[in-house]
Amino acid sequence: MKVHVLVEGKSEKAFLEAWTPRAFKGHRFQAHPHQGKGALPSDTAALPAPKRRGLLDLLPATLRGYANAAASSNDAVLVLVDADDDDCGALKQGLVALAMTLEPRLNVIFRIAVEETEAFYLGDLCALKRAFPNADMDKARAYVPDSIVKTAELFGSIVGDGGLNKVWWADEMGPRLTTRPSGSRSPSFRALHAGIRSLVTSPGAPPKPRRKFRHVPRTARRAR
Repeated sequence: MKVHVLVEGKSEKAFLEAWTPRAFKGHRFQAHPHQGKGALPSDTAALPAPKRRGLLDLLPATLRGYANAAASSNDAVLVLVDADDDDCGALKQGLVALAMTLEPRLNVIFRIAVEETEAFYLGDLCALKRAFPNADMDKARAYVPDSIVKTAELFGSIVGDGGLNKVWWADEMGPRLTTRPSGSRSPSFRALHAGIRSLVTSPGAPPKPRRKFRHVPRTARRAR
């Protein structure tokens, strides 16, 4: 199965391109970055405003495009967005309602990073230590998973990078972050993993290719 992942920017793309092939082998993931989070337009049926290029700005039009192509493919869509200051439950409920209005048959799920994607990184202290050996692990352990604390700034202070070099963080954490839900302290990371698992194991998903059995002739087996 191919999963199109809509994300806010380049750092989420870098993280997912390194992590998803490890976590969900046999499936293809293509991340589509945007220019930030944006906001859902008041008129979801209208064309997007030319100067608004955020994930939520373009989401209604993007989902309509995927819905039109869904009949001829088994592709699925994952929308990953940061909660930031929004109420997580209300944000997700609004996105689900939008998708049901646009095209209820579209194979799409929504997942929220609480508060930001860096919460996923702080959920796996072992991966954090491997990626950043000089990280302040006492501060990392004190972090309450998925708490609203300006997570990106906190992560930067833990790894000694005040410049918010998020793509670099993603490049370091993506290849190391746990692929097991039980390996993370972050509830939103576990929800992300479960959501992707539901997409790739849905009834419409093609089965993973099985290894071909190579028949060994009887004479060859006797010669061993």
